[in-house]
Amino acid sequence: MGHDDDFAFSELSRPGSAGSMHAQLDEIMASRDQMARLLRVIVGLASDLDLDATLHRIVTAAMELTGARYGALGVRADDGRLLSFVHSGIEPATAELIGHLPVGKGVLGVLLDHPEPLLLDDLGAHPAAVGFPEHHPPMGAFLGVPITIRQKTFGSLYLTEPTAGPVFTESDEAAARALASAAAVAIDNARLFDRVRMTGEWMEASRSITTALISEAGPVDRPLTMIAEQVCALTGSEQAIVLVPSDADLPADEVDTLVVSAAVGLSADEVMGQRVPVEGSTTGGVFRSGTPLLTESLRHPIQAFTDVGQRPAIVMPLRARRNQTLGVLVVARNQRDTPFDGSLLDLVSDFADHAAVALVLAESREQARQLSVISDRERIAHDLHDHVIQRLFAAGMDLQGTIARSRSPEITRRLSRTVDELQGTIDEIRSRIFALQSPVPEAGLRERIQDAVAALTENRDIETTVRMSGPLSVVDGEVAEHATSVVSEAVSNAVRHSGAEHLVVAVEVADELTVDVTDDGCGIDAANPRRSGLTNMRRRAELLGGGCHVDAMPDGGTRVHWFVPLDRT
Repeated sequence: MGHDDDFAFSELSRPGSAGSMHAQLDEIMASRDQMARLLRVIVGLASDLDLDATLHRIVTAAMELTGARYGALGVRADDGRLLSFVHSGIEPATAELIGHLPVGKGVLGVLLDHPEPLLLDDLGAHPAAVGFPEHHPPMGAFLGVPITIRQKTFGSLYLTEPTAGPVFTESDEAAARALASAAAVAIDNARLFDRVRMTGEWMEASRSITTALISEAGPVDRPLTMIAEQVCALTGSEQAIVLVPSDADLPADEVDTLVVSAAVGLSADEVMGQRVPVEGSTTGGVFRSGTPLLTESLRHPIQAFTDVGQRPAIVMPLRARRNQTLGVLVVARNQRDTPFDGSLLDLVSDFADHAAVALVLAESREQARQLSVISDRERIAHDLHDHVIQRLFAAGMDLQGTIARSRSPEITRRLSRTVDELQGTIDEIRSRIFALQSPVPEAGLRERIQDAVAALTENRDIETTVRMSGPLSVVDGEVAEHATSVVSEAVSNAVRHSGAEHLVVAVEVADELTVDVTDDGCGIDAANPRRSGLTNMRRRAELLGGGCHVDAMPDGGTRVHWFVPLDRT
């Protein structure tokens, strides 16, 4: 043998040398197996473009590569907190006992703030460790690697409790880093696909809302509720509400109160009709500024909506034009749900803008339809007046001339009766003409009440005040017709019989429609239904599931209180 052969043989002959070589060979083989598994995992990551499924596959793949008993992936929010936390290895029952998921404090937060690989033999020994909550399984060895997408930290991959040994090896760290790099590409592709899919869903929702609101099939029942339902479903929210000004005729800078006019989801019935001041409230601030907002708490709690504590919410103005805000849309998730992603704000904003424009177009179309109806009624009224009445009047004049020349009492009586019938027909046609020239039944409650009060108090020596509040536009035609008749009856009684000097008519829309007519006169005779009209007013209320009360005021006068529910489904 040569000198080199003798040296190699002597090295192999040293105690422990063969065992060391076997260990090195085993490590090389293990690394080779780990690399093969890594390649298979990387190929498998692209098998699905669903983001949630991709995140779960990354966690389970990292656990398989490193032999970790527990694994997790934390997604970083813009403010540095954990936006979401996907984990594996902990049984669902144990996770339920542990409670809230991590928010990015302790060692987990170190990787979010300083995106560098972190290898620890003992997780609890790190200076940033804050301990584990009750029921949390013990965790010692720790391996964390950041996931970076387009030079921006997306989140971190966390692994603990290796099953092959007491600590993670450098080979485990290299495999986890390689997986994180491949995961970044898979996550980026899944996010882009998710964005395209979501954009398509929001565009379809905008199209369906616009089609429904401006369809020629007629007006849509509760369009604000339809908008709230779409946004609630698309954002995965627990609740959604729409608030509108209490007086829609006021300029935006003079509106001081918003009213919940549509609510869907949990406790919707309790939320409906609640009033929120513009000054000092989050919704009021968005209404005035027209600027969307992501928040976790509203400054003015709304019972059964945001009074349960902090929760993720989007507050969005309904803007038809830059200087015209119709109302405010608010969607809220459960306290335990993932906060809203900032990228969602643009999608909701575009949808809200389209919905607001559709509302304005639908209102304009309805106004045009009403103008067309009015025009047709005016034409019919003119035709009746100019042609039919004139011909009937001429026929009556001829009959009266015949009566003057008649010598038979029987013929005179018959002709006189015919003339009277013609006159009755003329009077009936004139009343129909008056009805045709009156406002169409679809006129809003505000206009009906104002016209009725003005007609009854004009040229009367009585000071009249009319107050109306709430979203009057939600009152349908049937209820508006009954309410107008009640106001007419109550005002007529006050004007004709009470001798009052002051009269106040108050109409309010919240969860029910209330009408209060108060005067300072001598009062009305509640025992005489033919005079007071109380029987008729009560009947109208009962037909709609409401009631009517007449009370004497302490200082004199009478108050008629009439109320009906608005939701009679």
